[in-house]
Amino acid sequence: MIDRLRLYRAGIWALTAPLPRARRIALRHRLRAGLDNRRVLGADVLVLSRAKSGRTWLRAMLSRLYQQRDGLPADQLLEYDNFHRLNETVPIFAMTHGHYLERLARHPRHGAGLKAMPVVFLLRDPRDVAVSEYFQSTRRASAYKRELYQVEETGSMFDFVMRSPLGLPAICDYLNHWHRELAGWERVYRLFYEDLRAEPEAQMAKLLDFLDQEFSAEAIADAVEFASFEALKRKERDNYFNNSRLQAANVEDPDSYKVRRGKVGGYRDYFADGEIERIDRLCAERLDAQLAGRFGLPPA
Repeated sequence: MIDRLRLYRAGIWALTAPLPRARRIALRHRLRAGLDNRRVLGADVLVLSRAKSGRTWLRAMLSRLYQQRDGLPADQLLEYDNFHRLNETVPIFAMTHGHYLERLARHPRHGAGLKAMPVVFLLRDPRDVAVSEYFQSTRRASAYKRELYQVEETGSMFDFVMRSPLGLPAICDYLNHWHRELAGWERVYRLFYEDLRAEPEAQMAKLLDFLDQEFSAEAIADAVEFASFEALKRKERDNYFNNSRLQAANVEDPDSYKVRRGKVGGYRDYFADGEIERIDRLCAERLDAQLAGRFGLPPA
């Protein structure tokens, strides 16, 4: 299957490559955001999340549900409208990180329709996200992506988490922004990664009910088993989906996999006690109090 979004983004990279660094970075961000937002306007469901929040796992479970129900190819992942083009009963899912999306929400022609869309806001503890971002940047990201997000020099994992443009401060700010922004939208479902890990079948059932998508308990259980972390790591190693979204950069390096560990609170395994204390304090001080409490952080 041709990943059209990947091709379009490659075109943006090629067209802007000759420009001076600062100009090409700014233009790439703007063009990529415009491309993503045009897709949002043509979708039935919006899935909004920060990178490394479990979106690929969610995508795999949704893919399995529609594959089994509608006889769709088992080795394809749900990618925007690819399943919809094979069966019109499958919704078009726009999965986005939301760059410039709030501007679209204020557009005089598009804003009202966007705010009326069903939105799934996928949230994950920013401390775990920051560690996953470190491995993404150092094991998987291309030079193009590292330049785009200005993380060419990653330093130590602790420095990355505390100070990188993709580290903890930026992740907390992102969650704060969308937590408040979406309060004024009509149909928003907040799906916490930690809840999905704890009880995947129950949480998927609630999500599907929100989306008005009917699947049996047996179908949901099958999707959860199909997309278990162990199963997805095997599929990634074998390039089962023939898709760059779920393909190991180096099959011999477990930290180069898209599906790495998925452990709740796993960030603690990488730092000394004093570093963990500083990470927790930064997160508690920076994160919205409601979200901080949701992730088990004490009041700042």
